[in-house]
Formats: sequence, structure tokens, C-alpha cells
Amino acid sequence: MGWLRRIRRTFSPTEGDFDEERRFHLDERTDEYVRNGMSQAEARRAALSRFGNATLAKERTRDVDMIRWIDDLRRDINYALRMLRRSPGFSLLAIVCLTLGIGANVAVFSWIEGILLRPYPLVVDQERLFAVTGTDRGSQGNRDDVSWPDWLDLQRASTLAEAFIGEKITGTTLSIGDRAERVSGSMVSANYFDAIGVRPVLGRGFEPGEDSGRNAHPVTVISYQMWQDRFHGDPDVIGKTQRLSGLPHTIVGVAPKGFYGTFVGYAFQFWVPASMQSQFDAGVYKLEDRGARWIEGYVRLEPGVTIEQAQAEMSAIAARLEAAYPETNRGRGIKLFPLWQTPFNNAGALLPTLGVALVVVLSVLLIACANVGNLLLVRAFARQQEMTIRLSVGAGRGRLVKQLLTEGLILSAIGAAGDSSSRTGCATRSRC
Repeated sequence: MGWLRRIRRTFSPTEGDFDEERRFHLDERTDEYVRNGMSQAEARRAALSRFGNATLAKERTRDVDMIRWIDDLRRDINYALRMLRRSPGFSLLAIVCLTLGIGANVAVFSWIEGILLRPYPLVVDQERLFAVTGTDRGSQGNRDDVSWPDWLDLQRASTLAEAFIGEKITGTTLSIGDRAERVSGSMVSANYFDAIGVRPVLGRGFEPGEDSGRNAHPVTVISYQMWQDRFHGDPDVIGKTQRLSGLPHTIVGVAPKGFYGTFVGYAFQFWVPASMQSQFDAGVYKLEDRGARWIEGYVRLEPGVTIEQAQAEMSAIAARLEAAYPETNRGRGIKLFPLWQTPFNNAGALLPTLGVALVVVLSVLLIACANVGNLLLVRAFARQQEMTIRLSVGAGRGRLVKQLLTEGLILSAIGAAGDSSSRTGCATRSRC
């Protein structure tokens, strides 16, 4: 550990110097008292009393050191900026290299977070959100959807789940006046918006009970984009109707801007309660059929509950359902997945692509850093005379190292700021 102490003395020598100098003066004063006739112990006590409280003196020294450190930092920053202005070609090339390397990495890590770790904008506490699917021991893929009665039983029997969020992607022909086009949407459980923490900017989400019955609740929440494109941002849109799958639906809410649903790769334009399932599914009513498996959804676990604990509970509930309903549930189970492995929206299929992209951008960053390192090395040879002169007039090696580190940090900061500015401007223009 001796090299650590040497580095510490190089960058903060004052405290060590203070202790060494104090020991020297104590020894000198003690020897003087001994020569004047005092015993060694008395002389030591008298010398310590003469120099006072060492801790207080050291704290005062630290205060002075902090002021001096701040002043040195200010001078280092000013000097580094002057040196960068003197070499605009070097500075520009280094900043461009760093901006490209940092920008590429930030972009890919943003994709990883946005696609795998936090894939659903505006949805709260996504770390507690897990995908729920059914399993079938008799099928080749061993994965299936869940029936609506089983879904309700899971919700009633679970003690570790805060909410079950049922969902099924759908599509329909949207008709407004004489215009008609195909749009994608989702059939959801009534607790959908409350459970994911998304509050409509106008109106409301779905109320309890609106996901039960047969075509009993022809209501819809539309997306912000649809509100702007089809209704031109009309503040009185709540209560108006639009024809979905041939049936007029009353608009009860407008989703907030930036919320596109909870399926990777889709931007949903509307949401309807599960009670409208038969209207969007060729008239086949499935809400009371335990053998009709069509629900794909999520579970939000209680705080502190792990996926392993929840999986054990889900498996136990599935086993009870299998025993209670052998005709429809034989060989059936329930499995939880983290969001980045969600099977029904193929988020996991993007892992190889993102892995390759991550390797590529890390290589780009290493190349950028190597190029900047070579530029700094060439520049260091050009500054040999400057460093020699500064050493000859009394500058310490640690002082010079701190100066060079300051210049490197300023280059990195400017490169990162350039990437941030470009991404902000791009987002403002909605082109990224």
C-alpha cells in the first residue's frame, strides 16, 4: 500500500507536512526543556502545552488548504481553457472524437433502457411490473395465453400482487364521418390505467365493473395523437363518439402525450374495456369460457416481493385451478417474466441486435479514446519545453498532473455537452 500513500502525498501533501513539521518542533522544544533541567516526561508535557491543540490547528490548516485547492482549481480551469483556445484544431478534433464515442454509447444505452428495462413510457415503478403468461405442458412452445376466468381467480387468490393488468392487442376500422382507416388498440381490464399509474389528460380511465358483461360498456380512451389528429385537440371531446368495429363508442378519456400502451413496437390509438371482447373478436364471447385463452397481461408485485416468491405463489394457485377444473386446466400453469423477457411482444428477440450494437458502440468509444489519447501524447511532446520550465521554477509534479487531468476533463465535458445538445435539439424537432 506504499504506492497509495505516495499518490496521496503527491496530491495532498499538506497534512503530512504539517504532522512532520509539528513533530520536529516538539522534539526540538522537548530537548531544550531537558537541557534546562526538566525530566523527559515533564519536558514532553510542557512542549505539548506550548504548541496547543493539534486537532484544532490541523482543522484550521485544512480550511486554508480547501481555499487554496479551490483557487488552484479555478486557475487550472482558466489555464486549460486558454491552452485549448491556443490549439483550436487539436481541441476541435478531440471534442468531435469524444462526442461521437459518447453519443453512440448514450444512444444504445437509451435504447436498451427504453426497449428492455423501462419499455413503457410514463408507466410507473416498472421494476415491480412482470409479464404473466400461461403454460401448457402438452404444447411444443410450452406457452399459452390465460382465460378470463383464470385471470380473475389469480387476482382473487394472490396475496403478493398489488394488481393484475389484463390486456389483449386488437385492431379495427376506425370511422369518423366519411373517413375510415385501420388502427391498433387494446382490450384491457378496468384497472388498466390506475394500475400502471397513467392518468388521462382529459376525462377518466375505466371504472370498476366496466370490464364485465357482454358489449355492456361501449366506451373508449383514445390516444393523445388520435385526439390531435382526428379531433384537432378539441377540449370538449369527452362524451363524443367514434365508431370502432362498427359500433359507436363513447370517448371517456384521452391518454397523456407520450403514452403508447404496453406492447413493444406498437403505438396504440385506443383502449376499450374487456367487456367489449366479442365486438372485436368476431362475435365469439370468451369472458365466461375458462377454456378460451386470450388474455396477455402483467402483474404489479407488492413492494419488496421478488419474482421467485411471486412465481411460487402463482404456481400454487395454478395447481389448485388444475385440480378444480381438470377439463380445461389439465397441464396448465402460470409463469412470470421480467419485462425484458416478455414473450408476447417479442422484446427478448431484440437482445441479439442490441448486444451487437452494444459491442459496436463500445468499440467506437475505445477507438475514440485511443485517438484522443494519441492526440494528447503528440501534444505532450510539443509541450515538453513548457513542462520543463514550469518544473524549473518550482512547480511540483503533482501540480502538473492535476493541470493535465483538468484539461482532459474539460475536453470530456465539452464532448458530453455537445452530444447532449445535439440530442436535445433532435428531440425538439422530433427527428430522433
